[in-house]
Amino acid sequence: MKKLFLLILLAAYTLFTETLAQTPEEIQKCLTMEQDSLLRRKHPLLGSMSDFEQDIAFRISERRLKNRGARTEAEVITIPIVVHVVHNGESVGQGTNISAAQVQSQIDVLNEDFRRKPGTRGFNNSAVGADIEIEFCLATLDPLGRTMPEKGIDRYNGRKSVWTFDEVESNLKPTTIWNPEKYYNIWAVNFSGQAPGFTTLGYAQFPIRSGLPGLSTGGATGASTDGVVILYSAFGSSDKGNFPVLGAGYDKGRTLTHETGHFLGLRHIWGDGVCAEDFCADTPPADGPSNGCQVGRISCGNVNMVQNYMDYSGDACQNIFTQDQKERMRTVIEVSPRRNSLLSSGVCGNLIAGKPIPNFRSDKQLVLRGATVNFVDLSSNFPTQWLWTFEGGEPATSTTRNPSVVYNTPGKYRVSLKVTNNLGDSTRVRDAYIEVSSAGICSDLSNFNGTPTLLKAPIQNITKGYVAGQNNLKTRAKSEFFANNLGYEYLGGASLHFGYVQIADPEATVTITAWNARGFQGGPGAVLESKQVLLSKIQQDIAAGNPTTITFDRNVPVFGRGFHVGIELAYKGDTVALITTKNGESTFNTSFEQDSTGNWSPISISQGLNIAHDITANVGMNPSVQVSSSAIIINQGESVTLNARGGSLFSWGPDNAGLNTTLGPQVVVAPTQTTTYTVTGGGVDLCRTSATVTVVVRGATAVPIDPEDSQLQVYPNPGDGKFRFSITNQDVGRVHIQVYSVVGSQIASFSDMKSGQEFSKELNLSNLPDGMYLAVCTVGDTVIKRKLVISRR
Repeated sequence: MKKLFLLILLAAYTLFTETLAQTPEEIQKCLTMEQDSLLRRKHPLLGSMSDFEQDIAFRISERRLKNRGARTEAEVITIPIVVHVVHNGESVGQGTNISAAQVQSQIDVLNEDFRRKPGTRGFNNSAVGADIEIEFCLATLDPLGRTMPEKGIDRYNGRKSVWTFDEVESNLKPTTIWNPEKYYNIWAVNFSGQAPGFTTLGYAQFPIRSGLPGLSTGGATGASTDGVVILYSAFGSSDKGNFPVLGAGYDKGRTLTHETGHFLGLRHIWGDGVCAEDFCADTPPADGPSNGCQVGRISCGNVNMVQNYMDYSGDACQNIFTQDQKERMRTVIEVSPRRNSLLSSGVCGNLIAGKPIPNFRSDKQLVLRGATVNFVDLSSNFPTQWLWTFEGGEPATSTTRNPSVVYNTPGKYRVSLKVTNNLGDSTRVRDAYIEVSSAGICSDLSNFNGTPTLLKAPIQNITKGYVAGQNNLKTRAKSEFFANNLGYEYLGGASLHFGYVQIADPEATVTITAWNARGFQGGPGAVLESKQVLLSKIQQDIAAGNPTTITFDRNVPVFGRGFHVGIELAYKGDTVALITTKNGESTFNTSFEQDSTGNWSPISISQGLNIAHDITANVGMNPSVQVSSSAIIINQGESVTLNARGGSLFSWGPDNAGLNTTLGPQVVVAPTQTTTYTVTGGGVDLCRTSATVTVVVRGATAVPIDPEDSQLQVYPNPGDGKFRFSITNQDVGRVHIQVYSVVGSQIASFSDMKSGQEFSKELNLSNLPDGMYLAVCTVGDTVIKRKLVISRR
């Protein structure tokens, strides 16, 4: 027994001492998201990650529409690589100065993985597995056009044994980078992570989106740091040779595959959150990264795809890029300027002096009528002259290197580019390259497709109030996100369906607001425009079953990108709530709310509800007539200035409404009663040619009331909403009865025939709330007006 005890003690001691001797740093496989956050903070011109996602979502939608019905096989494209081997003076093949064979082993793995090559670790049998049809080559020419002594390798003695993250970003990369428009820059280096005790395997710089100014300047868009950084001991594959510096578990070359996915726009499959979005529908959600090879791991109600290259599984476990990931990467290469320019670099082969080779791209290929398309020349062999021909475009030709063209007529159009230098000329023609959609220059966007519902407490955290209105959580605002996939340029106004209103102050308003979508998780960012609406107007709209429609005071530019429309809430005793779908009828997480502290989040997260607000956005490619008022409520005798925008010629009405003039973009009015003014604008192809604005006069009705002894009798009045209309006169014909609110909005209309001297009809207005209304009866040339009062007390 004593001997056994000694053996156990010895074994325990041995295990303890080995553990002390083998306390490796914890592995942090990827630092890309952290690097991206710091880069965007440093370079605000890059915008937010949500800006990037909106742009890519639009481009993917455009690509799908353009390729509908076409063959799915893509052109195999090649990306040139330079590997900056950063060392500390060691001999080649020793320590951080890794050998050319180790570099080549890494490029071989990269090609096997991206081509899903049979017979290699990069092959898979997944139903969604994809051959990305992207290949990589080691450059043979340096930036001066000289043949490189070691293909694709730039050895750099940094005279440091280890580099910090800050040193890599601020010193190493800007000092050693080769033109990122011609080379995919990769640094194989010994570097430390951002936190002590962590070893970071690599990180990448995300692509920039198209349309940013200053693309060639390092300070503006991160060109001086663009590329991928890989720990030298995770660069290469032990399957391809004996490379002693490679670390166990990450020695199959998958770190570069993972980071190249980021370089081409992929996100981690868990979306860098708990069950968050990676914007690829065929990668199941996950609650976080996997480690090792946890095949069968379940989270977020799904079996996780731990074999995906964008997870954190060990190298030997990974072998899948999916079809959606392929589509995303290919789209990024098409639209991200520095990624696209790599395709025409020519540094993987010997350049031969000769005539130029034409190539070009555009910022969009599927457009709406009236859209502007920006073209970029990507020709090689140094052209000195350019001749563009744009079928269906304005202008039809251009000799500018990077022209902009407007397309106004639906159809598919050819683009050709002829480039010339002193050794000759060449032409490239792309048939049906630009497609102009037959969709209108104006449209209405809505996410609402379900059962109109007024969601009232108790539900989730809300114990009092409404999900889409005021509640006990004191939520400040509600919004609906519009992806704007077709790229409309202007937001003219919106229609919102309210389901409830309670008025404490008769002059209370609610603010309808438009935001850009540059906030957290694509939520509302900066306010683009806002407009106040009287709650009494909303009350009348609800009673009539109509949406509340507003026109903004100006055409709001949204630049072809996504935006939000919603309401801002006050807590002063009034209550208002929007109609939504039933929970579960919307699956796109388009509804957002702002909490009491000012933070925005999707309602799917804050309340666990999948709903869409019943909001319609009025958008267009061309301007609409807009009207604004210096005040919406006045006292009798006061004047108001009305301004119109969006057209070239304007006329105002009605004629008898106190207008100082009926022509021009600005009028001054002094109404004696609540009046609705209409402005009509002229111009070329306006989205909307007229707009209205109501000026409420305190203590006045919308129109004068006829004397009680006139030909029209209404009884009982006041009543509970059921009124008998009787007309006694000699007129014969159709009787029209229209009912208006006190602010001049029509809320009901009836029509019937009068065949003799007497006419009688009962109208049921019991759906209207208590209050005062105006009835206008028309028969022939006779117009008779009556005040109606509904009171159920």
